[in-house]
Amino acid sequence: MNVLARAIGFLSGRSWLWLGIVLLGFIPWLGAGAVPAEPRTALVIGNGAYGDAPLRNPVNDARDMAAKLRELGFQVIERFDADRQALRQALREFEQQLRQQRSVGLFYYAGHGVQLKGQNYLIPVGVDIRQEFEIPDEGVDADAVLRAMESAGNGLNIVILDACRNNPFARGLGNRGLARMDGPAGTFIAYATAPGAISKDGTGRNSPYTQNLLAAMSIPGLSLEQVFKQVLVGVERETSGSQIPWVASSLRGEFYFLPPTPASAPTPSSVPAALPAPPPAGEPSAAGRQPSTPLEPELVAARDAGFSISRREISLEAYHRFAEASGRAAPEPEPGAGRDSPARVTWREAMDYAAWLARQTGHAYRLPTEAEWEYAARAGLGVYDPGDQSREWTCSEYRAEYEGQERRCAPRAPEAVAIRGGNWRAGADPLSDDLGFRLAREH
Repeated sequence: MNVLARAIGFLSGRSWLWLGIVLLGFIPWLGAGAVPAEPRTALVIGNGAYGDAPLRNPVNDARDMAAKLRELGFQVIERFDADRQALRQALREFEQQLRQQRSVGLFYYAGHGVQLKGQNYLIPVGVDIRQEFEIPDEGVDADAVLRAMESAGNGLNIVILDACRNNPFARGLGNRGLARMDGPAGTFIAYATAPGAISKDGTGRNSPYTQNLLAAMSIPGLSLEQVFKQVLVGVERETSGSQIPWVASSLRGEFYFLPPTPASAPTPSSVPAALPAPPPAGEPSAAGRQPSTPLEPELVAARDAGFSISRREISLEAYHRFAEASGRAAPEPEPGAGRDSPARVTWREAMDYAAWLARQTGHAYRLPTEAEWEYAARAGLGVYDPGDQSREWTCSEYRAEYEGQERRCAPRAPEAVAIRGGNWRAGADPLSDDLGFRLAREH
């Protein structure tokens, strides 16, 4: 778990947070749903058969991840319950294949990992570690993964570390969790949990992290960052906030596991209503209710800014469909409010709605950034309250001064979220439940 542990540490860094995890560069596509033109190579490792602290799910996670990556056009090198020699040989094979093809590189690790003096180590099976000084000799330095990718010379690398499932040593050797790692430009590192924290192995076939990752990778049109934002939302919800995935990124351009489909491409003015996609297992369909409004919001495009935004705030009726399908409470309407009135919810509820709608439709929705909201309001895109009474969520973290923070989405609930209304901006507690929201979609 040395190599992976290190990668995990890198992604766990507080300043590098964000779900999920991948090295990005622009990848040309042959067409919607087609195999990408650029080669893709992955090394997938799952270690669970440890003598002192066996893990139930890493091999399942690795097998399922390898199968998913093959579906997505990757050539996959896989190792299960690998000892130190097998792990190092697999890493050497991975580097050689990357060097020959100059392909997109992806490294996935599930198993034990530890941190010692700021260094992360992936733990092979069959190790005999009695003292801390033995960890560097018995484990595999997680930085070796990053060095191999850099040595190969390819421009896009993704490191995914589903490690730190518990301390593999009964005497607590090494530090809890992983340390932050620094990768070369064009690298995306994703950690299953935050620095110094422990991730869950899971009670089903897969860990909560890998289960959510496999689902998000299957949605067409989600960029790499959007995939891991979906993972963060899902893992945080399933673990009641006890596990928060983190990422570190130096991406260039965009990367998609699955390219956008024609159905997800925005039109110049708006996106027409579409029939809802079949809901995931366990979520009842809203089709039988014969709603008066379509499942998807009406979008208007900011052609020069690269995004579309919903013309109006998400309505009570639309939010009630989500609440009914996900088994959660819906907000009570204000006195005199109709079904078309805006839904007033917390920041997390708005984020969850966006993730749910993406699963239903296959489109990549999110909250708009503060800068996008302002751009849309000034350009007259959509309906905005001229009396400055509207208060809407964005996905941006609030700062008294801009400092560039309004230009990106916060991966987890910050202390204060940037909100917009009319021609003003402010900050709000993410637990406030009296704000409306609209959705954005990148072009």
